[in-house]
Amino acid sequence: MSATTSTARTDNALKTTTQDSANRSALQPPAVWDLVAIGVSVMMAMRGVNANKLRAFLTTLGIVIGVGAVIVAIGIGEGSKQAVAASLKNLGTNTLTVMPGQQKNGAISMGFGTKSTLKLTDAEAILKRCKDVLNVSPQVSQGAQVKAGDKNDNVTVNGVGVNYPTIENHIVEHGRFFTEDENRKRRRVAVLGATTASDIFGGADPINRTIRVAGQSFQVIGVLKKKGGVGPRNPDTGVYVPLMTAMKRLFGLEYVQTITCQARTSAVMDDAQNEITALLRQRHRLLTSTNDFILFNQADLMEAQSQQQGTFTTLITCLAIVSLGVGGIGIMNIMLVSVTERTREIGVRKAIGARRRDVLAQFVVEALFLSSLGGILGVAGGYAGAAIVAKTNGWSVSIAPGTVILAFGFSAVVGVFFGFYPAFKASRLRPIEALRYE
Repeated sequence: MSATTSTARTDNALKTTTQDSANRSALQPPAVWDLVAIGVSVMMAMRGVNANKLRAFLTTLGIVIGVGAVIVAIGIGEGSKQAVAASLKNLGTNTLTVMPGQQKNGAISMGFGTKSTLKLTDAEAILKRCKDVLNVSPQVSQGAQVKAGDKNDNVTVNGVGVNYPTIENHIVEHGRFFTEDENRKRRRVAVLGATTASDIFGGADPINRTIRVAGQSFQVIGVLKKKGGVGPRNPDTGVYVPLMTAMKRLFGLEYVQTITCQARTSAVMDDAQNEITALLRQRHRLLTSTNDFILFNQADLMEAQSQQQGTFTTLITCLAIVSLGVGGIGIMNIMLVSVTERTREIGVRKAIGARRRDVLAQFVVEALFLSSLGGILGVAGGYAGAAIVAKTNGWSVSIAPGTVILAFGFSAVVGVFFGFYPAFKASRLRPIEALRYE
């Protein structure tokens, strides 16, 4: 079949469809005719898409990539935020950590915690005099060798207060934690982290078994539940003994290394921090000097982490939006080509009664269809990509419904925005010039 014959048949079909609509319009109210005209525009738009399926798919590919990238990027960012928040929550609830300040050798700083400025009496004073502090746990820690039978391991031995499990949100899974009486009397009892218990005792029950810590015998009275940690700080690989036992029997220390404080609620974290700072400055007689201690606020750490994750998510999302913009330019380019190719068709429609807005609607609908199709495929691709990223890298990915709606809605807006100019250009074609076009 020749191209001329095919074109003639298309023109005849187009004339028949549009003429029938025009004839019906004489007998129908304006509102009904508007509906008919919209239907004809949609039908013509779908015919245009169907005539070039491969080109339509390639046109939507930029939108597919952009929408999928937006969903994956935001999903990774939100999942990362939730994972960091969960990890920080595992380290304690409403916690403030006081550490000694930095010792200096000339102009060289030796790092945080190198001064010996915190005493047990400081911890006691914080608990008694700071009204927004609920619990306190002074702590010391050092590496030591732990033996049980023919197995041994080098782990961190932590001397902690009796409130440690409550403050650090670390549950005793088997046995019990030591008491204040055992702490005061420097009893040689120990609670094991989950990993340490598994490494030393395997699958055997360690409760009431004897271990040797730095050459001294300790009775195991409990095992903590596995909780994981952030970075090098992993509470599952430690041994926990009463603070006074660690300071006097094991390490020979006079000062504590940290004081972990639990605020009454998250709302009074800043108030508790101010109370602790004022009290320690008074006790250490720091009238005009700088603080000889460092105070870390868990809420500030969470906020800093959240800001970092937010910056990362924003960066990736902007790159994905650029991809959507490139996809929109592709739609505009193809629509301009489509207008040029279908100039005669536009002329025929306008010659037999199609209004400018009918032609405009036809090409806007076509652009909107292409971008919406790309949006649907992009949403599916985004979910698939997020699942692949989560499974391959072990990352936490969280896709909220709002993210999907935002990405799909933006793809539709891109289609309308970039499809309007070609549609406007088509609607302004003069019928005589369009009919002459070959």
